[in-house]
Amino acid sequence: MQPDATALASIFDRAGVPVTIDVAPVTGTVCRTAPEHARAALVALKESERDFVFLVDTFGIDTGERIDVVYHLRSFTRDEDVLLKAAHEYDSVYVSVWDIFPSALMPEREMCELFGMLLAGHPNPKRLLTTDGIPPLLRKEQAIRTADEVRDRDAFPALDRETMRRTVGSLAPEGVGATVDPAALPAGLTRAPAGVDNVTTEHLLLSMGPQHPSTHGVLRIMLEIDGEEIVTGEAIIGHLHRGIEKLAESRRFSAVGTLMDRGDYVSGIHNELAFALATEQIMEIEVPRRANWLRVLTGEINRIASHATWYGPMGLDTGAMGEFLYIFRDREVLLDILEDLTGQRMMFNYVRPGGVLRDMTTTAEKKIRAFLDTYDTYLEEHRAILLDNEIFQARTRGLAAYTPERAIAFGLTGANLRASGVPWDVRVDRPYAAYPEMDFSVPVATEGDVYARCQVRVEEMRQSARMIRQCIDGLPEGEHTAKVAKVLRPPAGETYAAVESPRGELGVHLVTDGTDSPYRMRYRPPAMYALQAGESMLPGALLADGVVLMGSMDVVLGEIDR
Repeated sequence: MQPDATALASIFDRAGVPVTIDVAPVTGTVCRTAPEHARAALVALKESERDFVFLVDTFGIDTGERIDVVYHLRSFTRDEDVLLKAAHEYDSVYVSVWDIFPSALMPEREMCELFGMLLAGHPNPKRLLTTDGIPPLLRKEQAIRTADEVRDRDAFPALDRETMRRTVGSLAPEGVGATVDPAALPAGLTRAPAGVDNVTTEHLLLSMGPQHPSTHGVLRIMLEIDGEEIVTGEAIIGHLHRGIEKLAESRRFSAVGTLMDRGDYVSGIHNELAFALATEQIMEIEVPRRANWLRVLTGEINRIASHATWYGPMGLDTGAMGEFLYIFRDREVLLDILEDLTGQRMMFNYVRPGGVLRDMTTTAEKKIRAFLDTYDTYLEEHRAILLDNEIFQARTRGLAAYTPERAIAFGLTGANLRASGVPWDVRVDRPYAAYPEMDFSVPVATEGDVYARCQVRVEEMRQSARMIRQCIDGLPEGEHTAKVAKVLRPPAGETYAAVESPRGELGVHLVTDGTDSPYRMRYRPPAMYALQAGESMLPGALLADGVVLMGSMDVVLGEIDR
């Protein structure tokens, strides 16, 4: 997992890039360079024999003196991760690396917006999550306000007409992206060329969402269409932004789980587990074996429920109303089981640092066994209704296909990555909880199209049921939680932990300073990377196929907006 520091130094020496390298037991390998050398360092790592072609995430950390821009890179061929950091001055200009790693497109916008930096060299240098005039919320100088302070209208100065005429939400440096009228088209959307017959050929602008069933959440997509064909499209997000990463800085470690639940609210168990794993790593907490098995059990139940929430609407998107109603029967049974196990149908707050909140109950075990007795038959019926339907196949085979290289370039993980032939699964490649003790297969397809993504997720449900049965039959004796202090104070440090959520690699980059609250908690949202990959495939698709395309990426806006 950690590359050899000598090998890394050789890479940078050959490229002529000044870099210092530090290896820490928990943090891993951290390379530091000046901002002006960051792009050259990234190119050197990507093109080297170590093959760091995957940008896991990029984000900022306010150190109190500067903004550390962090690039988290991975080599699939060598199973190695490395962090590259570049310390930027406050209010400085950040130069985009999207042309090196296209997956940085949205994370860079978010980082510059929330840390108060200007964004240069980016094709769409606009705010991502908040509106113009909102201060850089993740800077330490920005205090977390109470509800009464937020309701105080005097806290927000009125914007004058001249201010409103600036580029709406622009992050570009002065002189780049000149002033435009706020009603002008979003960047990336263009009218038809002048001189054409406007009666028959003018392109139409269509705003789909944010309140539209086909966007699967509070998502707005601005489409430029020529007849039925999509010319360009831009995903506009932020409607569900709640400041989860900022709020975590004011919560005790034991209370952050309630915030994590409200990210990907369809699969909260995985969110909680990612944060718990990061906390346990930095505190060196040993989790009881029984607790790890319960984590796998509830996580896989949650995975099937999450995939059911995606599979049904996929039927709706393609005109199959019956499957939407049919599969939600399974989901209701699973949520009832989760309520018995955790106390909640959603927003569980079940996985805690050290273990889980509650032990297995007799009634939950009976419900799980009853569900498993019929689920294989039900899953075959679900498959027959949709995946084996020739109309569904005609709509989805060959649609929005991408190669493994494109999937990696856009930062895809989970089923979206495995559908293109890359067999990366955190449960196997970076095992956690009790997954090393589980017997299961990782579904992989090679076509990379909508149908392949559907195939992989349906087969994942089968494998999840297989693991649930193993957990029920082989649940070990012991405690369901370790003995940990009521108030956790991890030592100062930095770590990264990831889980395989239903949407892909959900990661938590945790920075601690010895207090009872995180200094910085970065939530890697796999759905954001899926959204920008889907957005990139819209041009050239038919309008009806665009709906199916975006639905196949399985995005949850609560996670994207955080």
